[in-house]
Amino acid sequence: MPEKQEYEFVVDENAQRLDKFLAQKVPEYSRTYLQELIKDGHVTLNGKKNTSVKQELSSGDLVGLSLQPRPGFNLEPKKVDFEVVDVQADFIVINKPAGLLVHAPANRSQEITLVNGLLYMFAELTDLLKDDDRPGIVHRLDEDTSGLLLIARNERGKNKLGRMFHDRKISKTYKAVVSGHTPRSGRIDFAIGRHPTVRTKMSHQAVDGKPATSLFSVAEYLTGATLLDVKIITGRTHQIRVHCSSIGHGILGDLVYGVSSRFISRQALHAGLLEFEYDGVMYRYELPLPEDMRQLVAALGIVESVQEEN
Repeated sequence: MPEKQEYEFVVDENAQRLDKFLAQKVPEYSRTYLQELIKDGHVTLNGKKNTSVKQELSSGDLVGLSLQPRPGFNLEPKKVDFEVVDVQADFIVINKPAGLLVHAPANRSQEITLVNGLLYMFAELTDLLKDDDRPGIVHRLDEDTSGLLLIARNERGKNKLGRMFHDRKISKTYKAVVSGHTPRSGRIDFAIGRHPTVRTKMSHQAVDGKPATSLFSVAEYLTGATLLDVKIITGRTHQIRVHCSSIGHGILGDLVYGVSSRFISRQALHAGLLEFEYDGVMYRYELPLPEDMRQLVAALGIVESVQEEN
């Protein structure tokens, strides 16, 4: 765990983006860790705080880095309960249960997570630990969101899948139960960024919001609620939860952005469909609603005719 240290670097003629520049200057630390420092405001550019990982540098720029102590993460292989949906040479597809962290944040560094379970079940993932405490994790689901998660199995898979997510070549569709009756279909384009005062939350009204797009269509109208299919074009933190809230139809059970429900104890959000092409082969994975969301739908009841609320 590094101690707090202060660095200053002058950019030479080989200018490049900020995270790559720092990775070259302090190669003993992973780029993932350096990206966290940038996002958390521990890097300056020409004396001003800079939180953009992709900031392009110019020759002569002065970059300041405040290296922060980092907790040691619990990366011991442990048996964890989750379903393996498919195993391919370069990747694994799992069904993550609600209530399981994908990987530990700094303030919960010793908790048992999906990463512990993956290391227990797939020993080859230890090869990815050399510069990453999130081996194989190329995208995430919130702790209380269930469903399909794609895991890289090796360095090739990590790099290729990472590019595919970046280039939006992986299609992800979720099931969500939201309050009220939505239009039959719609598009939400609010940018999403960190909440200005509550750091653990995201907001569609953030000053530094990044473009985000969600497409939704009605699967079923329920009593006082709607079961939606939501396809995300971008992959921002808490995107569906924030977007649903932004149009006045918060997710049931979501105590941060949505509305409480006596029929479910977590956000009613499930990653049910995953589609992509890999090495010329099309892959499609689909999961039914988990039991707690089936019970929620049954308790609310399907209605045949509704008055759309907006």
